[in-house]
Amino acid sequence: MAAQSRNIAELENASVWRLLVQYSLPSIAGMVVYSLYNIIDSVFIGHGVGPLALSGLAVTFPIMNLTFALGTLVGIGGAAISSIRLGKKDQEGTERTLGNVLIMSLIAAVVLVVPTLLFLTEILTAFGASGQTLAYAYDFMLVTLLGLPVTYVFFNLNHVMRATGYPKKAMGSTLLSVGINIILAPIFIFWFKWGFTGADLASLLAQVTGLARVVLHF
Repeated sequence: MAAQSRNIAELENASVWRLLVQYSLPSIAGMVVYSLYNIIDSVFIGHGVGPLALSGLAVTFPIMNLTFALGTLVGIGGAAISSIRLGKKDQEGTERTLGNVLIMSLIAAVVLVVPTLLFLTEILTAFGASGQTLAYAYDFMLVTLLGLPVTYVFFNLNHVMRATGYPKKAMGSTLLSVGINIILAPIFIFWFKWGFTGADLASLLAQVTGLARVVLHF
C-alpha cells in the first residue's frame, strides 16, 4: 500500500518529461523482449525440427499478429481507463476496471478461438500453407489458440500494472516469461523431441509463469 501511494504521488507531481522517459523506456524494452518469442521459436524450430517446420511457422505469423493486436485492444484501453480513475482517486473504479479487463480478455479469447479453430485449415491454406507446412502450422496454431486465454490475461493485466505505477515491474514480468521460454524451448524440442508442440508449450508455460507474477502483484 505504501509503495502504491508513492507511485501515485509521483504520477501526480513528477514532470511530464520525467514520467515519459520513466514509463516509455520499460515499455519499449518489454515490447522488444516480447519480439524475442518469435525469434527464439524460429531458431530452435529451424535447428531442431527442420526447414519445413520453419516454413510452417512463418505461415502462422499473420494470424498471430492479428490475435495479438485484438488482445492489445482490451489491455491498452483498460490500462488507460485504470490510470484515469486512479488519477481521480477512484480506487473502487480502478479495481472494477481491472476486473473488466480480466473478463473481457477471457471473452475476447473465446470469441476469437472458437471460429478460428473451426476454420483453421482453411485460414492457413489461404495464407499459403500446403502439404507438410500445413501440418506443422496447424500443430503450432492449435496450442497457441488453446493457450490464448492465458496469453491475453497475462499481457493485458501487465498493461494495467504498467499504467498504474509499476512500469519496471511490468517489464520484469515480460523478461521473466521470455527467460523461461529460452530455457524450456530447447529442452522440449531437442531433449523431449516434441518438435513444434514443444516450442509452443514452452511459450505457454513461460506466459503462465509471467501471469502468476502479475496475479500475485494485484
